[in-house]
Amino acid sequence: MTSQQWTNGLIAVVIGSIVAVLLLVPVAAVLYRRRGEMTFGALVVLLAAGVYGVALWTYTLVPFPATVDYTCASPILEPFQSFRELRANGVRTPQLLASNAYFWQTALNVALFVPFGYFVRRVLGGGIFVAAVMGFTTSLLIEATQLTGVWGIFRCAYRFFELDDLMTNTAGAVIGSILSIALVSGRSGGTGRVPARPAHVTLGRRWMGLVCDLLWTVGTSVAVSVAFRVWHQYGPGDEAALGGRLEAWLGWTVAAALQGLVVIGAGRTLGEWTVALRTEALRPRLVLLSRLGKYVLGVGGFIALAAWDGPAWALPAFLVVTVLGTLPPGHVGLSNWLAGLRLRT
Repeated sequence: MTSQQWTNGLIAVVIGSIVAVLLLVPVAAVLYRRRGEMTFGALVVLLAAGVYGVALWTYTLVPFPATVDYTCASPILEPFQSFRELRANGVRTPQLLASNAYFWQTALNVALFVPFGYFVRRVLGGGIFVAAVMGFTTSLLIEATQLTGVWGIFRCAYRFFELDDLMTNTAGAVIGSILSIALVSGRSGGTGRVPARPAHVTLGRRWMGLVCDLLWTVGTSVAVSVAFRVWHQYGPGDEAALGGRLEAWLGWTVAAALQGLVVIGAGRTLGEWTVALRTEALRPRLVLLSRLGKYVLGVGGFIALAAWDGPAWALPAFLVVTVLGTLPPGHVGLSNWLAGLRLRT
């Protein structure tokens, strides 16, 4: 494997993992409402789908031209051109076939989209027709990106637009969908009977809620920070404001306000909402006070420690106590227990 291929693989793994993390919240929200659970297998598939999606674009677009002086690639619009080249070069024996570049190009174009068909069935629950349509559409988007020089970023196409690629990629997606029938059960692929939702709060569900809370909170803070930088660096703001404490405090303040509104108004954090958990006050007359206590002792406390320039051990200790507090039966959690709230599905 060449160094460029290793680089492409590393890019796919790193960026694909980031994509998987970004998709974790919406995927968890859907799965916990449909099935009441998100299994370890679902997490693995989510990570694999993220890596595969990035790899698909990486291997079809990278490497980019090293200089502006490169030969433009003319589109190949004749259908079945690669098959004619394959036949013309002689493939009468397995040895000749194995050494034929056109054969490997065609085979790899098919193989590249076989996982696509699997993920369409596994993640989206779509069948063969859906896989064919989505495979063709994705392949067309990739080929159009190549044809336009990444939509005008480069002066002309540096890779060939081939009509045959549309057919072989679509065929790969169809093959992947057919093969996935034997691998995807009704439990995991959107086909067949959906299992009954658990009537109790599981530890896995509780921990997933904590992870989603972390993603909601940190993601909100980062989004505000990015908007702050764009405003002051590229917009009408003042670049002198960059690099100060205001940026960080603004991000954490917005995150705290968002979580606070949800907890006080609905009695649950954004992470608990994601995994379809709710709370009930043991003392209904003090429900607002209970929710305020839950916020201060839970996600609000986390945000305060994250924003506060205090001892390095404070935030990790808070996280450890929060996780350990979910271990007792019922998995209510320390903040809910101290605030007098009961956790329900």
